[in-house]
Amino acid sequence: MKKTIFFAQIAFALLAVPAFAGNDKNYTYLALGDSIPFGMNILLIPPYASQFPTPSQFVGYPETVGSVEHLLTSKKLVNASCPGESSGSFLNVNLLDYGCNSPHPLPDGTFLPAFKPSFGLKADYSGTTSQMDFAEAQLASNKHIDAVTLSIGANDALLVVPQLLQCGQDKTCATNVLKPVLDNYAGNLIQILSRIRAKYNGRLVLLTYYSPDPRLDDVAVAVNTVMTAVASNPAFGPVHFADGFNAFQTASALFGGDACKAGLLIRLPAGSPTPCDIHPSPIGRDILAAIVEVALHE
Repeated sequence: MKKTIFFAQIAFALLAVPAFAGNDKNYTYLALGDSIPFGMNILLIPPYASQFPTPSQFVGYPETVGSVEHLLTSKKLVNASCPGESSGSFLNVNLLDYGCNSPHPLPDGTFLPAFKPSFGLKADYSGTTSQMDFAEAQLASNKHIDAVTLSIGANDALLVVPQLLQCGQDKTCATNVLKPVLDNYAGNLIQILSRIRAKYNGRLVLLTYYSPDPRLDDVAVAVNTVMTAVASNPAFGPVHFADGFNAFQTASALFGGDACKAGLLIRLPAGSPTPCDIHPSPIGRDILAAIVEVALHE
């Protein structure tokens, strides 16, 4: 019954989700991570759009959660996420990422400019300030914060997807490519969670990743396995998990587990290299918001 109520709240909130949450010094919800919480929508960026977007045009699952929690109108949400952020660049902007501080490769062989310096973020930090630096400063100075969500790690794996696809069905090859990435991710996530918990003891939700393509199911599971194993350490508790992987698997079951065919991903125009982008459509985004909302109240 409790979950049914929350999903009903999500559906009602979708009738009027503002596109922007203000940066109030007394905000209570801090959203951290990559393009999934940011609400990345490639259709808002040239050549799909006629002009460059502003950060406020992107709507991620934190904005939907904020609407349900009545945080947006009172400017109680700050979304510090950055598209393309890796677990390494989350800690240090000079480390490799997938488009936050460095150019982002597109399927057609072109590149999007680095998002943070080119388009800006929803939160007020820039230059050499890392997302970790920003989060620590906010958690140390704003004791009103009582909810933190984190989505980080997918871009670590996406950086090596071309090599993984070249492996084909060779599992030894795939393991040799992915294991060093996952080991590095585990170390970075330990640092991230340690530094969050050094400043904050409140509600913390980690969102596991959905698979944007059935060929990447095993990769998503591998990243999620590391995430849950690291974050389940009692030293970081209490940590709650929102199961993005199984939420998308369930929602796309009638389509063979294909999130694109199920309408959970952003559909690209005809003639594009792929039928869908890897980022959630509004439907996909709000499924993620629903499970995060439930996790926040467990």
